Amino acid sequence: MSGASERARPGAATRPRWVAVEGERVEPGRAVVSIFDRGLLYGDGVFETMRVDRGRVHRLDEHLCRLAWSCERVGIIPTWTSAALQAEVERFVDTVLHEVDQEISTSTPLALRVFVTRGEGPLGLDPEGADAPLRFAIAEPLRALPPAAYAEGVAVVTWATHRASDAARGAKVTSYLESILALRHARSRGAHEALVVDGAGWVLEGATSSLFAVRDGVLETPPLDDRILPGITRRAVLEAARELGTPFVERRLAPDDLASADELFVTSSLRGPLPVVDIDGHRVGAGRPGPRWAALARAYGEREGLPVPDAALV
Repeated sequence: MSGASERARPGAATRPRWVAVEGERVEPGRAVVSIFDRGLLYGDGVFETMRVDRGRVHRLDEHLCRLAWSCERVGIIPTWTSAALQAEVERFVDTVLHEVDQEISTSTPLALRVFVTRGEGPLGLDPEGADAPLRFAIAEPLRALPPAAYAEGVAVVTWATHRASDAARGAKVTSYLESILALRHARSRGAHEALVVDGAGWVLEGATSSLFAVRDGVLETPPLDDRILPGITRRAVLEAARELGTPFVERRLAPDDLASADELFVTSSLRGPLPVVDIDGHRVGAGRPGPRWAALARAYGEREGLPVPDAALV
């Protein structure tokens, strides 16, 4: 099958995209998943989102390790080895990068997503009989935030919910309905991100990000538990903080703790550290990106070999 990226056509996305199913390159318009696949029917799957920048997948080993960990947590048994999957992903990325100059600038970062579903099985929730998991990958140009998002900061809102996905004990699952609804709520309020608040009133994380606060020079972040995704960028920021000598602590945070913080920022693989200047309509700190965020964003970008926001270089 042809490996050409998807072209603009009525009703289709105009941005180029590249797809591989079970390791084989497929035209995006011809890539299909069975209507009996449990990932489609029940959100029964896991995934990873990665950044491809300057010809490499950022922290690929860690992402694939977390993908395997997520599979284990939800009871999906891969029919491939970790080494084989890594080689498959690297081969796919190499092919995409070879084609990129046909579509976009080779300096354009890419967003790469790798999915694993439990595959097909008998209808019904019981996963018994679904023993052939499906894997596929999608790459597309990174939809980068405008520089103003880093220079001026973004707004967030809190969103109280009981997440069905918490039963997956922190795995990065494809059951994202709660996050979709949370982001829909955030957009309706003119905010960039929603921060998930559990039934006890603690802020867990963003719908698509990890969360950090700064108070009296100390970096604070919610502790990892069975409901919080062990963010890879979160870990990288903590490593940068350690190198800078920035004190940090993992502790539970309530909405009032965030509102009274000196600085807030969220992190993800595609956005890096992103400053937050407004929460639920209330100004955070001085109402602009703070010096601790700038230092950490600069250190993170430099140590990871990723672009540093202009605002962090001032």
